[in-house]
Amino acid sequence: MSNMSPALSRREMDCLESVHSLSSDGWPARVKDVAVTMKIAPPTALQFLDKLMGMDLVEKGPSGYRLSKEGADCFKRATRTHRLIETVLVRNGLPLEEACRVSSSMAIPIDEADLEKLCAHLSHPEKCPHGRPIPVGARHV
Repeated sequence: MSNMSPALSRREMDCLESVHSLSSDGWPARVKDVAVTMKIAPPTALQFLDKLMGMDLVEKGPSGYRLSKEGADCFKRATRTHRLIETVLVRNGLPLEEACRVSSSMAIPIDEADLEKLCAHLSHPEKCPHGRPIPVGARHV
């Protein structure tokens, strides 16, 4: 496994998040549901899903899609990165919603070692400013 997340566009990340949330209760995500969640047409959702499958981030089963192990790891790293950056911004005076927006717009992959340094600098916060849990890193498990 790479210690960097693949560079995904904001919409590709939205699709990954959609598959994650739709399949979190054990049922696979259907194209129609991904399209509704992302507010796009089903053929466009299928294009995103096909691209993510080509990157080995999503798997297709007989009744829908789910994240692969690589996809789950990528989603976890992206969530961790977003919440840590959001924490830095809020601690430095940005209002919460602006910090969330800025953090969401930053689509740069960060090396796991650098992310761990940032987390250590922040004293390993367990929650982001919204109160959501920050996933632990590979080195801090």
